Amino acid sequence: MSLPKHNRNVMSERRQAGAAIIVTGAAGGIGGGIVKRFLADGWRVVATDLNIKPLAEMQPQADASQLVTRSMDVAKPDDVRKVAASLKEDQIAVAGLINAAGLLQDIGSFMAMDEAAQRRIWDVNYFGAVTCTQVFAASMISEGGGSIVNITSINELRPLPLHAYAPTKVALGSLTTLTAGEFGPANVRVNSIAPGFTLTPIMREKIETGKRNVSAIENATAMRRLVEIDEIAAVASFLMSDDASAITGASIPVDAGWLATSYWMNFGELLRS
Repeated sequence: MSLPKHNRNVMSERRQAGAAIIVTGAAGGIGGGIVKRFLADGWRVVATDLNIKPLAEMQPQADASQLVTRSMDVAKPDDVRKVAASLKEDQIAVAGLINAAGLLQDIGSFMAMDEAAQRRIWDVNYFGAVTCTQVFAASMISEGGGSIVNITSINELRPLPLHAYAPTKVALGSLTTLTAGEFGPANVRVNSIAPGFTLTPIMREKIETGKRNVSAIENATAMRRLVEIDEIAAVASFLMSDDASAITGASIPVDAGWLATSYWMNFGELLRS
């Protein structure tokens, strides 16, 4: 019995053929950093967000066709399907998907949670990724393969008191494993990146306004620092490349060692030594 043959070079071949990577939440800090990295890697990028005005600044001057922008609310399945139809009409093939769209949440009491706000977070963070994966993976499967990267959070692996946000990231991590198992025979890989405390514009604003204690965060990480956006984008680039051709169903923390060190905070003397 012969085993099915998989093309280990599918991503580089599809990039050379002009296929695109779709990035949701592209106007956000992490999403925007990923767009810039993939453009630098030579990919054609379809950058989607509710607000596409900031995306125009990323347009490469050398090749105006390299960046395609689409307004899209991932929480609205009709929006996602319309974007997919427009790409098909414009003959833009899809080789990869980065599910980076997400809503944040302030730390608070479980008992004080607003139900409508919680449902909105689920609609964007989880169900938005479900819809995008269903719609765009179909194209990858029919065209010989591709790669999907879900942006989760350290909350996927060790939940913080974010009672709507954290469960959505746990669910998205589970979705990563489930779809990796189903899509593997079609040569479509699915992985997730779990960012730690990252210096996004929102995080910088919270630090400047005193809503985040940067020293406390730094002291809780092995490397005594926060993560830079380009460090997350670099891992996304790797997972989308043929260098990761045998990696699927994995969750990679990019957290400067927060997961490795945070439990040490229970042993203050050891940590200080």
